Amino acid sequence: MSTYAAGFPTLDAERMDMLRELCADAGPEMLHEMLGSWGTEAKRYLATARSALAAADAVLLKTTAHSLKGSCANIGIVRLAELSRLLESQSAAPAEAAALLAEMDAELVLAHEQLSKLAAI
Repeated sequence: MSTYAAGFPTLDAERMDMLRELCADAGPEMLHEMLGSWGTEAKRYLATARSALAAADAVLLKTTAHSLKGSCANIGIVRLAELSRLLESQSAAPAEAAALLAEMDAELVLAHEQLSKLAAI
């Protein structure tokens, strides 16, 4: 569990129920597509954030963290959204940003596992 956002759940249960209901009429493919698209986007944002950190580009790191925060919040990925918010605020502090990115990588794996279970329902 993340030491930075330990008090936050990985997923917002109410948002997940809402997404399932929203996709019920369209079929399970829509939910799979939506969650798959989010996962691809989140991985891309994290890769960009790592590159920005390596290049000492605090502006790109901050804007990437902001974008990931919004993407996560929209779909109900609570803890990763909070970690993204923290990264956004720590974008000029390389050591903190590196630690947050490590937590975010682990949290993305956890979120993906939980979303896979949700999509199978």
